[in-house]
Amino acid sequence: MRVCHLKLSGFRNYRELEFTPSGGINILYGENAQGKSNVLEAISLLATTRSLRASRESELIQSGSEMAHIVAEVEREREGDAELQVSVFQGEKKAVRVNGMKRERVVDLLGQFNAVFFGSIDLPIVTGEPSDRRHYLNVEISQISPRYVYDLGHYKRILAHRNRLLKDLRDKPRRAEDCGLDVWDEQLITFGSRLLDKRRFYLDRLSPLAEEIHRDLSDGRETLEVRYLPSVNLPERVPLAVVKESSREEKYLTEAQNATQSAGVEAIRSALQTPTTHAPLTELDAVTEAFRRQLAAISGEELRRGTTLLGPQRDDMMFVINGTDARLFGSQGQQRTVALSLKLAEFRLIEDYVGEPPVMLLDDVMSDLDDIRRKHLLGWIRRRCQTFITCTSLRSFPKEILDEAATFKVVAGTVIADARRKSRLAPNEPLSVEPPPAIPQATAETSGGAGDKSLGGGTDGGDANAAAPSAGVDAAGTPEPAPVRESEPEPDAGDTPKRVPNRRNARKPKQPAYTGTDERD
Repeated sequence: MRVCHLKLSGFRNYRELEFTPSGGINILYGENAQGKSNVLEAISLLATTRSLRASRESELIQSGSEMAHIVAEVEREREGDAELQVSVFQGEKKAVRVNGMKRERVVDLLGQFNAVFFGSIDLPIVTGEPSDRRHYLNVEISQISPRYVYDLGHYKRILAHRNRLLKDLRDKPRRAEDCGLDVWDEQLITFGSRLLDKRRFYLDRLSPLAEEIHRDLSDGRETLEVRYLPSVNLPERVPLAVVKESSREEKYLTEAQNATQSAGVEAIRSALQTPTTHAPLTELDAVTEAFRRQLAAISGEELRRGTTLLGPQRDDMMFVINGTDARLFGSQGQQRTVALSLKLAEFRLIEDYVGEPPVMLLDDVMSDLDDIRRKHLLGWIRRRCQTFITCTSLRSFPKEILDEAATFKVVAGTVIADARRKSRLAPNEPLSVEPPPAIPQATAETSGGAGDKSLGGGTDGGDANAAAPSAGVDAAGTPEPAPVRESEPEPDAGDTPKRVPNRRNARKPKQPAYTGTDERD
């Protein structure tokens, strides 16, 4: 899986950008607040539909623009090449297109493209609050399970309704049965149990991978244990035959939506009161029964406090290094290594699930890793996948990496290909050298925007109003090639499907459907 071409319009500090990366390692370097991290954020948004840093999605739109567009041509071994587009509008609205066809739901973009991001914003997974760890789980599981997104959205709405009702019952006491609380209880249990079961399923597969990677990154000196701390006391696992979740879930979503909309209060109550003959409990059934039993046990306390005290919204995780809680007693280097181990484990889990490696995004992490961890990380990604790395200097990279990487200088919303750039079509293909174009010398005055937080060297928030130079000159006075963005934005594709050109020299035969056991219905 790789990004063949990326086009940004009105996104952060990029008025217009046309960027063609290599299929291997791409290094974007330059001073702080020039727009390096913005490129990674755009690629990540195509995979997750969410901004990495913006609290409001309208912040993604460049000042003075009405909308922001992200368009990428992506190469996929299993599903074929595709053009993906995300448009962000003022008023927090988004629209997505796949091969020029507009999709009704933003969630339909999930699963089309996969990427794993790691940067300073991931440290709160280890050092932050439980909500940071729940957010991590929600985002990462969503990449491989659109059904999880559906269940999570329903659960949040049900939780909000139930909390309002509990608060009202606390302030104006009356019989809970007369207010429909039992109906909200059952829906909370139904969708909440699915989230609990999916989180445990995901972490059961992520944990051993993270532990193995952490052991390698620390040269065997440290052992990592990842623990899931659900608010519901979950029963022991039930052995099951695990089936991979289908990428096309329209039938499931439609049936579930229709059932939710058509079922009235009395119908739900009737279903709850109707005795049934149960088959042996599945794992999800066992989780559901445990949730129902424990929720009933604390119903009086919930009425007294006016809020929901049990469920996925109170889950947490714990990371233990050599028997010690990494959040409380780990050094900053150990905490960074835990976060990195989780991300690399996530990479392997997605690779196993979708049948091909995702794109790796590393945001200004090289200067914050010691020599041992840096060496392991570069060795891990080398010739394995398409990788985008941001940094302020190339000094952190060994010569053999620079010899095969494509390097780009980022200056005030302009991405400039280095004259010495060496381009690789794919991670496992031979290198080919592109001769630099003849460019007249030029000097440009540039200005950057406000930067964001970083691990050490700093990453870029970018300035929405930054002016892009037409050409750049490096510190030694050597002229840089012209910016890699000159073309005007293409007209809207409408609803006509686009035929995405095949960028391979020869199309690989389509691989058979994945039949592994990394996901289940």
